[in-house]
Amino acid sequence: MKYQECTGTLDTASKILKVNHAGEFGAINIYRSQILVSKLFGRSYVPILENFMADEKRHLNTFWTEIQKRNSVKCKSYWLCGLGGWAMGLISALFGKTGIMACTWAVESVVINHLNEQLVYLNQRRDWDAYEAVKSILEDEKNHRDIGHTEGGSNILYIPFRFMISTFTEGVIRIGMR
Repeated sequence: MKYQECTGTLDTASKILKVNHAGEFGAINIYRSQILVSKLFGRSYVPILENFMADEKRHLNTFWTEIQKRNSVKCKSYWLCGLGGWAMGLISALFGKTGIMACTWAVESVVINHLNEQLVYLNQRRDWDAYEAVKSILEDEKNHRDIGHTEGGSNILYIPFRFMISTFTEGVIRIGMR
């Protein structure tokens, strides 16, 4: 998605921050439901999910701080992202560790692409506060993606599952940016 100036009352940089904030809430809920199921069926990978969730909570706070500096409010899709994240996490966790890691790899791959495009846009706009907020989370997201890939998410049987998750994630971002 190439970022262009919004025609509405909210500037694009603020919209990016709000959509990212909602996405982080969705990610927290993915991990919440995965942890819940994993505590019942796969305790060995609960610690890695808890670490991922701690990163996402920090990201949520980073974006919320920037949103508040701009005297703005949460994205309209905030609660929808949370509900969708919970459902995505639950479904992926029912497939066990491989499903969880496939979900992580798919979501984070889409997110990283968007974050990189956002950095280009924010650099051109010279919105350094938003730029730094986005940049500050990029390495964590890459780490999550890479762990998802190496810990089983790349299983060839999960290609259709990863495609569905990637498509859903991309769609949520596009809807949020409208």
